[in-house]
Parts: sequence; C-alpha cells; structure tokens
Amino acid sequence: MIRSIVMLVVLAVVLVAALRFVNALATVRLSTVRVAGELTNAEGEQVRRAVTSELAKPGWRTAADVADAVLGLGWVRDVRVRRQWPDILHVAVARETVAAQWGDDAWLTTGGNVVPAPADPRDPRLLGLPALQAGVSDGRRTMRVFDMLNGAAQAAGLHIVRLEESAGGDWTTTFADGSHVILGATDLRERFDRFVAVHEAVLRDAQSDVEHVDARYHTGVAVRWAGAARPPAGGDAAQPAVLRVGGMATR
Repeated sequence: MIRSIVMLVVLAVVLVAALRFVNALATVRLSTVRVAGELTNAEGEQVRRAVTSELAKPGWRTAADVADAVLGLGWVRDVRVRRQWPDILHVAVARETVAAQWGDDAWLTTGGNVVPAPADPRDPRLLGLPALQAGVSDGRRTMRVFDMLNGAAQAAGLHIVRLEESAGGDWTTTFADGSHVILGATDLRERFDRFVAVHEAVLRDAQSDVEHVDARYHTGVAVRWAGAARPPAGGDAAQPAVLRVGGMATR
C-alpha cells in the first residue's frame, strides 16, 4: 500500500516536471512568428517586436512569458500563444475596443479602461469617437456617465462629441454643432432629460443659435444665445433667455 502511494507521488512529480519542460520548450528554436487578430499593420508589428524581444532573453521562455510580454503593450485585452511544430509560434491577439479619447494621450475602452494611444492615429476605428476628460472621476466612472447621457442624446438627434468634468466635479457636454450643456455635479440624468425636453419643444430648429444651456436648476434650464441670435420670444440675446415649456419655467 505504502509502495503504491510512493509510486503515485513519484509519477505525479515526474508528470508536473514533464509538463513544465514541454511548456518551457514551447517557445525556443523558432523561426517564424505568426500574429492573428483584427490589428492594424502597426499593431501587428508591435506584437511581433514584443514577442521577438521576449524570445531573445536568456534561458527558456514559456508561452506564458510571451503572452505576458504582449499583454504589456497596454492595448491588448487577450492573447493566446501556441507552438506549431517544429518551428512556428502562433500568437492570437484580441485588442481592447476603443470607445473614446481620454485626455490628450490615451484612450478609453468600452469598459472604461485607460489604454495608450493607438500606434496609428489614422486608424479608421478612431474616427468619430468622442473626447472625454475628467478632473475627479476615473475612466470607468466617466464612461458610465457618457453612456448614460449618450442614449438620451441620440434619441433626440444630438451627437455628443465631448464630455468633460471640471476639477470641482461639474460635468459639461458638447455637441457636434459646438453648443454645450452645463449639467453640474449631481442629478445628471434628470438635468439632461430636462434639457432634452426644452430642446425638443423650443431649441431643435434654433440649435445652431444656441451658445450654451445651463441645466443646474431644480425646475428648468437657462439658454444663452450665440452672437446676434434672438430668443424665440424676443429679449436680450446677451442674457440667458427665460423660456416656458409645457408650463415649466426654464431659465
């Protein structure tokens, strides 16, 4: 009985050692590295450089070592490494899905993770993405705020091109026509919905004349008109207009 147990322990140790040995040999004496995934040429070249740099290190390099090196690029979400005998290494890469520009030198993924700027700034996947910046919140919180507001904006035919949080925590959205809405730090969705109601009732046909809307009110919004534009009901264009929509005072 004891002999059988000892034999099983020895067999297990040998098996573990063999697996480690095979894994270590998985990335040595290679002549070809093949990269797969929806990557630009520049991104594919980054992956190849990371792989060859890792393989050039002294000692045996494992598939896990290569995967870690590729993940270290920052914009990679997942990587799978396998060897095709005798001398080909397959590296399958899935990149993070970029959803917005973050500050001046980074990007946000759909999950709000901050990733480095793409290798190719002309990548067509980056065209039309909004610019997000936050003085207090992290990337995930900022992405959640954007998603919350963007659905209502799209339903109203508005396109958010920028969302910015000040150092004091106040949020401002900017639209494709250059106008913007100041939402403040709290009740963001309620305030944005209030703006959308005013936009639908009064501002839709005059959106190009709107400089900005201030929604930091309990019951309405204040509208400042651009240049020589006049409020729909007349008045001083240099002062925020007082509008009434459905019995709700907006100022």
